[in-house]
Amino acid sequence: MKLSRVEVEGLLGRFNHVVEFTTDQEFVILYGPNGIGKTKVLELIDYTFKGRVLAVDQVPFDVATFAFDDGSTLVLAREGQRALFDRAGDESAHDLVIILKTPSSDEISWSMRESRPQIPVSRVLRLIEQESPVSRVGPNEWHDIAHDDIISREQLFDRYGGNLPVDSRPYQLPDQLQDFFNGLESHLIETQRLLREAPRIRSPRSLDRPAKSTVEVFSQNFSEQMGNVLAQNSRTSQERDRTFPRRLLSYGVVPAEATEEAIRIRYEQQSELRARLARIALLEQSSTDLPLPDRELEDWERLVLWTYLDDSQEKLANLLDFLERAELFTSIMNSRFEYKQLHLSREGFSILSDYGQDIPVSSLSSGEQHELVLTYDLLFNVNREALVLIDEPEISLHVAWQQEFMNDIANIAKTASLRFIVATHSPQIIHKWWSRAVSLGSASEGER
Repeated sequence: MKLSRVEVEGLLGRFNHVVEFTTDQEFVILYGPNGIGKTKVLELIDYTFKGRVLAVDQVPFDVATFAFDDGSTLVLAREGQRALFDRAGDESAHDLVIILKTPSSDEISWSMRESRPQIPVSRVLRLIEQESPVSRVGPNEWHDIAHDDIISREQLFDRYGGNLPVDSRPYQLPDQLQDFFNGLESHLIETQRLLREAPRIRSPRSLDRPAKSTVEVFSQNFSEQMGNVLAQNSRTSQERDRTFPRRLLSYGVVPAEATEEAIRIRYEQQSELRARLARIALLEQSSTDLPLPDRELEDWERLVLWTYLDDSQEKLANLLDFLERAELFTSIMNSRFEYKQLHLSREGFSILSDYGQDIPVSSLSSGEQHELVLTYDLLFNVNREALVLIDEPEISLHVAWQQEFMNDIANIAKTASLRFIVATHSPQIIHKWWSRAVSLGSASEGER
């Protein structure tokens, strides 16, 4: 499913916003004055896509309608909205109600009020602490040991409420509604979030842990991701090598498509791919590769080479996606850096000056770090087909970098199969993309 339209009524008690997002677009840009609710729109979308019902309930809005390209519609509303509910209702009641309509099933309606357990919230919290890897560190803060972060009560309920017995959970969604949320995926990048140092977790087990900058954390993450990719490639290689003799003998005769021209083309393409992989250390640079003989190949040579090329294709395919993301990451960053270059290796990121000196990644400027961690986050930490929500990307970016930002987003969208909603104050971010920009209007236009 792809989101095609969002309509929010009564945001912050006064604004109505509509965002159209046609399925052939990689991104849409939201702009408008301060206080119009751009950030709240992004948060509402993110909480909804993640099925974080309690977090959605904390956003000040009346009705939100999400339309998808498969014909599904999701409506979130307060029970006091009589236009949606054919009953008098209690004007003081504002519990969240969710209505799901899909082409393949009957309409589903769920009310937070009706699903709440008849036990005190304090007892629910104690039960969650008993059953989950969390410990309370403040009036409304818990240390989540599994995720190694500090979370609020709403986040605690959303993450671990499902660990409780059904009659004790803060709410219970119908299976069809939960399945619908499970089919959605979003990734919110908040203003300046990526530049903050990882906070020291306030718990005895981590009091002596030194804080790391996000760029250092991401460098280590790149090394780990590369290790995982190489491990998968090694397993594939071992399997193909083990079965090579059997598959070679099973051909019997040379396949019709294994012409000499096809073999030479594939051999050259794979050699070029290996060279690209070697540049980011996904493969060791080999000096043992030999060109094909400058003569007509015999039948047995074509058979062996074709089988070898089939195997190589499958082995290299495991590395191709990672390679394309790494190349785009390097290309974007090196077009931004002056007097220095980003290099990727199995150890992570390294920065070399034009004099060949190593530069610690943590010593990059705030703008350089912002660009690096934002680009890396999008290319390596977001699952394919996700909807990415970016709030004020212009923070710490030079004006010239701002003008290139949406071009980068378009390339990232294609490489990583993502869609974007970007909220900004900057005309430089929008630049040449005004046809993709949606004005959320002025305060007077938004008043009802």
